[in-house]
Amino acid sequence: MKNRFVAFALAVVMVFSVTACGKSEADNSNTDSKKEATKQQAEIEYDVDELVTLGDYKGIEVTLEGEYDYTDEGFDAYVADTVASANIYVEDNSAKEIKEDSIVNVDYVGSQDGVAFDGGSAEDQTLDIAGNCAAGTEQGYIDGFTLGLVGHKVGEEVAYDVTFPESYGNADLAGQTVVFTFQVNYIAKAISSVDDLTDDIVSDKLGYDTVDEYIDSLKEAYNSKLENNLKSDTETAVLNALINNSKISEVPEGLLQARLDLILEMQDRQYKAYGTTLKDYITSMGYDYDEEVAKIKANVEESTKTELILEAVAKAENIQVDDSDYKEFVTKIYTQMGYSDETSFYDDFSVDGYSGERYFKLAYITEKATDFCVDNAVVNYTNKVAE
Repeated sequence: MKNRFVAFALAVVMVFSVTACGKSEADNSNTDSKKEATKQQAEIEYDVDELVTLGDYKGIEVTLEGEYDYTDEGFDAYVADTVASANIYVEDNSAKEIKEDSIVNVDYVGSQDGVAFDGGSAEDQTLDIAGNCAAGTEQGYIDGFTLGLVGHKVGEEVAYDVTFPESYGNADLAGQTVVFTFQVNYIAKAISSVDDLTDDIVSDKLGYDTVDEYIDSLKEAYNSKLENNLKSDTETAVLNALINNSKISEVPEGLLQARLDLILEMQDRQYKAYGTTLKDYITSMGYDYDEEVAKIKANVEESTKTELILEAVAKAENIQVDDSDYKEFVTKIYTQMGYSDETSFYDDFSVDGYSGERYFKLAYITEKATDFCVDNAVVNYTNKVAE
């Protein structure tokens, strides 16, 4: 099960859980001078009781309007949506000639001056003629790539010129006219209903032996979805109520700056891995760097307010870090993010005045505080199925 980060952890940590994966050893390391500067910087201190006036956090009453109980009607709709969005295409034996709106399965080879070029060949490709893209996706091709197939028949070999745009990323092909040769394997049709599924189709396209096995897997996924939706919606409703019940006198500037520094440093580290910087990237996209940082800071301020409220709940309920439980909590996080040990992980999340270890121990505490509020909430449902 995925780790739940609340408040500032949701706003910051999960942003980097994707970009941090697969980083180089250089990305994982900090210079000794930065580490030393962080050690020498005075720790940011504040009294959360002076900043937060807690409202009711026990017995918070919320009403949820979603659908959280299994029903046959709900499951049937889930199956229909899943099948329709699965982009399953099978041979349409009744169609023999390619039309402007056809879906076609082909093999193709791209060649320049009679020689196949790298990356220009593929087999068993399903093309959307009208969309000039891979069927069921937005993966578009260069202009004219599929249009020349219109009017041809299944089994034919078709060759025609296609010109790459001047701005094409490969300099060897930019602006060049090449020949694409297609072997038309079959015209396809989309499977849009569960009634169209067969054991052969689910075996070939979905990796299940039978339709019944596939439907059973969807039932398990549907029940899991209902459970996750209930958990997520309950937590969101309770947190919103808690925030509305409480007051923040101020967000300490040092704390806010630390949160902002962390975001900017993590982002900058990722862009430097690609030979640029966050500032240069934002500027290259036509945005004002200072204005964008101000927007980020405003969002961080809101998430930090939630962090402070939850920290106040934790203090009021004497919620402490349990060493063994925390070890499991943080290990799951850093391994998912591509780190092999706590030390390098904490180093990368340390900024002036606020260490990475302190950051994640607070994330742990605020998660436990959220659990406490949710566990003690009164939850009403507008769509509860009668038992």
